[in-house]
Amino acid sequence: MRPAADRKQPLAPSRAMFDMAAALLEGASVFAAGWLAVAALHAVGATEPIPARATPFILALAAAYLVLGWLAKLHPRRRAPGEAPGLSTPRVLGASFAAFGLAATALDAAPAGPFAIWLALWFVLALIGIQIVQSGAAGVARRATFRRVPSRRAVLVGGGASALRLLDRVSREGADVEFVGFFDDRATRGEGLDARVPYLGDLSALIEYVADHEDLHVYMALPWTAGPRIASLLDRLRFLPITVWLVPDPELSALSMSHVEGGDGVIMPTLMTPPLAQWDRLLKGSFDILVGALILALISPILIATAIAIKLDTPGPILFRQLRSGQFGRKFAIYKFRSLKAEKADADADKLVSAQDDRVTRVGKFIRKYSIDELPQIFNVLKGEMSLVGPRPHAPKAKADGRLYADVVPDYAIRYRVKPGMTGWAQINGWRGETDTEDKLRKRVEFDFQYIREWSFWLDMLILLRTPAAVVLPKNNV
Repeated sequence: MRPAADRKQPLAPSRAMFDMAAALLEGASVFAAGWLAVAALHAVGATEPIPARATPFILALAAAYLVLGWLAKLHPRRRAPGEAPGLSTPRVLGASFAAFGLAATALDAAPAGPFAIWLALWFVLALIGIQIVQSGAAGVARRATFRRVPSRRAVLVGGGASALRLLDRVSREGADVEFVGFFDDRATRGEGLDARVPYLGDLSALIEYVADHEDLHVYMALPWTAGPRIASLLDRLRFLPITVWLVPDPELSALSMSHVEGGDGVIMPTLMTPPLAQWDRLLKGSFDILVGALILALISPILIATAIAIKLDTPGPILFRQLRSGQFGRKFAIYKFRSLKAEKADADADKLVSAQDDRVTRVGKFIRKYSIDELPQIFNVLKGEMSLVGPRPHAPKAKADGRLYADVVPDYAIRYRVKPGMTGWAQINGWRGETDTEDKLRKRVEFDFQYIREWSFWLDMLILLRTPAAVVLPKNNV
């Protein structure tokens, strides 16, 4: 779905390039304001000529503003459609100045001259410069024609008039959406949609397709009168980390479709969003690989010693593999040190291990108490099947009070929206160990849901730092 206009203007910049250039101009305005402030004070005899030691200070503060602005989602390309910035521009700029002002004072690294006056003047000039850049960029963006570079892949659900209307709008305005196909109970509905995008299957095929294609957007182009049908589809999609939009029904809705992506005058209700944005997933995945490799190197002596102890204690394999449900509900083999007698190993987890279980070996009691049996899961992390931090993976047939976990907690599948972890929010809050009762399971899942809702990189760091203490000094259910 690449409009002909794109081919006629190959030299036109993409919107992503434009927004990046605007962000860099904001940083440049902060940098320039620093020099202007020093020059202004020097002109009135308040400072020495522009000191050389001010150069790295000014450069660092400008870079800090760019980084904090990116984290606070000041720039449109960092935000989901309709999402507001995390902080306002004055607050982000003020935080940058406050942090560097305190650091420079504490380290006695402030440039010569009246430091506080310089910072205050610099802040005012920088804020004025940023506002000028932002206003100018917004004016240019409203009038410019950008080269369309689709940044999101999407599918349509439904093949009626609203789907065709959306395709027409995307083609006409060059929104950064590339529709790869549509799903409907009928391969063709007579409106000609199948001639525009490929037919991918009926609605029952949607779940499997979405699970196999990450970073996918789903546009529900179903009649709004089909509320139960939409609700049923959402219920089946709720465990997938995707964004789901509800396309206005031309028969019922007076909403404008003037902004396909959202923004001012946004039109499409967002029915579901992924718990982690694309950059967040990249950050979390990179952290898992880098820190996971470091952890593997650090725990290697423990792994070797445990393997020798297991081999000397009872006959059988050192490692135990068990099927678990991971992200999207996909099954994978989790690695654990064997803590049960080999002939009584329970690969399906039909019977959970209890505190006085006679199946547990002598070494098994020790390694289970301190979660050493879980350490081989670092290999699952390095394989990309797990994360260092996340909800603990459960066996598909595990039961609490004789009932499957999904029967006890109706929204249990929401845990599949993120990768399972070696440790998690529930574990550091005391809910590690067996979940043999419904109350224990509900409490653990409650913490898992809270983690998914409130995820941040710093929360992962907090959980990792608190995990050793939670293992050595367990509480609640162990």
